[in-house]
Amino acid sequence: HYNNFNELKELVKNNDIGTIKMEVERNNGPQNDFLKKVRKLASDNNIVLVFDECTSGFRETFGGLHKKYEIEPDIAIFGKALGNGYAITATVGRKEIMEAAQGTFISSTFWTERIGSAAGLKTLEVMEEIQSWKEVSKIGKKIKDKWKILAKSHGIEIDVSGLKSLPIFVFKNQNHQIYKTFITQEMLKKGFLATNSVYVCIDHNDQIIDNYFNELDSIFKRIKECQESNGETHLLDGPISHSGFARLN
Repeated sequence: HYNNFNELKELVKNNDIGTIKMEVERNNGPQNDFLKKVRKLASDNNIVLVFDECTSGFRETFGGLHKKYEIEPDIAIFGKALGNGYAITATVGRKEIMEAAQGTFISSTFWTERIGSAAGLKTLEVMEEIQSWKEVSKIGKKIKDKWKILAKSHGIEIDVSGLKSLPIFVFKNQNHQIYKTFITQEMLKKGFLATNSVYVCIDHNDQIIDNYFNELDSIFKRIKECQESNGETHLLDGPISHSGFARLN
């Protein structure tokens, strides 16, 4: 579990661990020097530390989120924002670690496909020029603040978290998943592909954000009415969305 260093330390102590692979940050940031402790634990035990930056990369820095926290992994993995919608991932790392791949055989159906690589290079050029990470962080903070204001206006309790550029909220209610499904259902009817999170991009201008919140306002109103009357069973046109992957023991 993220931020539970003692749990990780016990896993390393009681198992033969070769790699620690993790996201730098998701909904909440590191506490009590968590990342520094993970880095030291990995180094002290000859463990390869891999940071999955496919989601967080280029969101708050020109590169990985680990640059913000000044923690160097052995390997970092990038994707998504790197290609601005085109299919590409990149794996970078320390020379001595990356050299291990020379002793393997890697094949690919798209071995010579170059569109993603070309898109990635151009995206890097544009991101550096306009400093896109600063813009998406500013937009995301505005969205976070507006969610809080909207929820308060309807007397609904929510928790807002996530990176500034990847904001998310959850209803502090046992029916969260119903409400989340309802938002997607109703916003689709209004022409928005939306849920309880936003992957912010530089084209999310004030007009789009204002339109989004105008439509979301009536949905929050319905949710509040259902909370007061226990009428959640009448909200959905179909089944409740899945809440994610199950953890297997």
